[in-house]
Amino acid sequence: MARRLKVRRPIENRGSTARDHLANERTYLAWVRTALGLVGLGVVLERFAADTRDSDWAELGGVLLIALGGLALFYGIERYLAVARLLEQGQFPVARKGPLAVALVVAALSIGALIYVLL
Repeated sequence: MARRLKVRRPIENRGSTARDHLANERTYLAWVRTALGLVGLGVVLERFAADTRDSDWAELGGVLLIALGGLALFYGIERYLAVARLLEQGQFPVARKGPLAVALVVAALSIGALIYVLL
């Protein structure tokens, strides 16, 4: 017997309502993919670099990437729920802190990787 998907409460699809909610879901899935990628990269870094001369740094880098993946997942969940709630009210929150945080983390990782490669 097929089970029906339970819908919390249907929203009337006026204008771009469905498109906006589906875009929010796609953005959430992008955060999930990013989180999985960071966790996977952290595991690979920690496991494959364990036999190198810098195994302590590799382990630290792996743990940091895994933690960063967890943070990305939780940020994606929080952002998805906040956007969905406001979309139901006909509003949309502009992201300011999230993109800035991501840019700063990527810049720090880039500088760290550059220093590691040059030394």
